[in-house]
Amino acid sequence: MHRLTNHKSIEHEEAGVALILVLSLISIMSAAAVFSFDSLSRIIQRNVVEQQMAQARHYAMAAEQISITQMRQIINDKTNFGLVMANQLNRYDYTLDAATVNVVARDMSNCFNVQALVNGSNIEGHQPDRDAIVSFARLLQQFGIGRDAARGMSSALADWQDADDVALPLGAESLYYAEQEIAYRTPNAPIRSLTELRLIRDFTPALLETLGDLICIGAGEKTARLNVTTFEPQHAPLIAALLGNKISPENLAAFLEDNPPGRFNGASAFFDSGLLRPLDIDGGLKRPFNNYPSYVRFIIESRYGNAKLSMQTDVHFDGNGTYAIISRKFGV
Repeated sequence: MHRLTNHKSIEHEEAGVALILVLSLISIMSAAAVFSFDSLSRIIQRNVVEQQMAQARHYAMAAEQISITQMRQIINDKTNFGLVMANQLNRYDYTLDAATVNVVARDMSNCFNVQALVNGSNIEGHQPDRDAIVSFARLLQQFGIGRDAARGMSSALADWQDADDVALPLGAESLYYAEQEIAYRTPNAPIRSLTELRLIRDFTPALLETLGDLICIGAGEKTARLNVTTFEPQHAPLIAALLGNKISPENLAAFLEDNPPGRFNGASAFFDSGLLRPLDIDGGLKRPFNNYPSYVRFIIESRYGNAKLSMQTDVHFDGNGTYAIISRKFGV
């Protein structure tokens, strides 16, 4: 009887162990199933978001083209864009199918195109533009840089872009950069991105941040095309430099504070104003001043479903309605 009892006890123990193993296996399988389902849900959700983001991107691109068309019409009609901005008519809201797109158009024309320090073509080779070098040096002087240092920096900027390896007076060519801790050489071609400026002698990140939107890269034509209808006080250093320092930036800034965007319909109205009329300004110095946007930044936000996408497009316009996209950047 005793031996039979032990045998049954063993059987009960084995059954208990087996039950525990089965329950553990079921628990593991349940956890795996939950994990797999959660992973599958995440994959599906990610695919949905990616599809929505792709749709948001397509709608942003569509809004970009619509906005460019509207801007071309504004330029063709010679509409005072300063008044457009003052009345917030430079903001466009689109509802495209299930998407909502918001666009803000900003006139970025009032800047110094750094490609203007050289002229010519890739075929014949770019050569330094002496007048532009002097003008850019004057702009640098507005920010506390000494005359010789400013001329040296402006010459170095031209050396970076011109076709030869012969340094201008006070400039810097490949020989200078070859002697740096990390050696490199000048590209001998027009600058393609403002970030390149950090490679040029004395162009520090702090200076570039100070210059901000007063410098830019154009497309096609290299000469400046300022828009007098959108002048603001922060443009005073640039205007003073282009006018040969015939007027102080402080006086210009105060004048523009009293004459907000939209005050001047064209260059003639600007130069006939009380502040500038007494000055003897050469016709050549007046040439860069126009009454239409030549460089416009479109800031676009597109929403589709749970996806939200931002896009920034810089576009160069000329007076006959043609345009060129300079850059396009995306963000999520």
